[in-house]
Amino acid sequence: MERIKPKLVVEPNLIPDFCRGRMVFSVALAMELVALTLTLLGSKHGEALLYFLALVSLYLQWIGLCGATALCWSRRWLNRANPQLVFFSCWAILVLMVMAISAAAYSVATLLPVLPNFPSEPQAEFVFRNTSVAAIVSLLLLRYFWSRNDWQQQVRAEGESRYQALNARIQPHFLFNSLNSIAAMIAIKPTEAENMVVDLSDLFRASMEKRSQVAALSEEIALVQAYLRIEKARLGDKLNVHWDVPDELLVWSVPKLVVQPLVENAVHHGVSKLLGAGVISIRAREISNRLVVEVENPAPPEEAAGGHGNRIAVDNIAQRLQLIYGDSALLELGRDRSVAGIIYRARLSLPLTPRKLETGDSA
Repeated sequence: MERIKPKLVVEPNLIPDFCRGRMVFSVALAMELVALTLTLLGSKHGEALLYFLALVSLYLQWIGLCGATALCWSRRWLNRANPQLVFFSCWAILVLMVMAISAAAYSVATLLPVLPNFPSEPQAEFVFRNTSVAAIVSLLLLRYFWSRNDWQQQVRAEGESRYQALNARIQPHFLFNSLNSIAAMIAIKPTEAENMVVDLSDLFRASMEKRSQVAALSEEIALVQAYLRIEKARLGDKLNVHWDVPDELLVWSVPKLVVQPLVENAVHHGVSKLLGAGVISIRAREISNRLVVEVENPAPPEEAAGGHGNRIAVDNIAQRLQLIYGDSALLELGRDRSVAGIIYRARLSLPLTPRKLETGDSA
């Protein structure tokens, strides 16, 4: 029997991405620290020390830039090989490159008066000494960059898996409620039930698409409207919705399926439990460069004294907001008193841009 192995959703990157500016800056900083260390270990003083530092920095920065370019180029060719082979292949590329640059630098130094009494040793000895130092330093630096790359990929994988698990917990919760609504409508209003199935399929098609964790507010509003059509067909005139979402805010990025569960709570734990009709208010505002979305519903008599509705959905949303925005996003719940009586309000406060889960850019 053939053993079926799971396919990788995201191909692992064995070689750190030295094509990125942040990584090149890290290499340049490391080379400058090595140059400063070598300069301080010498016996030069005053202007001679600064001149020596400038030459060593130029030499090492050239090595670092060429090394980053070589590793960036080799990433597309070596990334599919054995991890150990990839690591030592990259190390060998760096060592051979330093050997070639050292030989070229020695030749230039013999033609130009770069430093007095330089070179003072045979070319073979100069190249061997520089290559040996480079072999040790590059091994340590590669090990550091490799370990950091592995950690960053693990963080991305854990963050993505946690997000997908949290998102999957919302889907059954909504599915069961929607199927109950459709089942109640099939016998008495088959046309409306068919429309509800179409809206339900649109909702789940959007939720199961493998795309970004965030989407435009306009897409989230469309999902909320599809959900409300399902509930409107079941509740009829009992359910009323007041929208106050300016068009200019529809381009804001919000987490997918983050407003819909709040509206679902407002319907099932608010309007559906009222004896008469109820109004759900959905508002959006931009306040201090933040998007504030509020969902309000009248509290039924049994919950006016302190009920909280469905805590599973709101706790889920809070965890997803933490994953995407860190501590900069807020989800607030509470009761308030209005002219019509006690209302229950859920408020989302989101920053302009999400925190990146991909930490490949981080230093």
